[in-house]
Amino acid sequence: MASEQRSWQKALVVGSTISTSLAILVGGGFYLGRNLDARWQTEPIFTIGLMLIGLVLGGSYLIMTLMRFGASNDKK
Repeated sequence: MASEQRSWQKALVVGSTISTSLAILVGGGFYLGRNLDARWQTEPIFTIGLMLIGLVLGGSYLIMTLMRFGASNDKK
């Protein structure tokens, strides 16, 4: 029973960490891109580009975290 509870809690922590990191990376790309576009009048270029970079970084973080989480669950 205790191991099931720890597993559930660990999954919740991993899920919230991934979602928070992805939101921060994409949101940060959006915010920085909007500021750079406003400064240099290049309307959608930096916003879209930095959001895509944030999405790629978030996706790679997602894959690395899930691989690490899966490997730790196999060691039971």
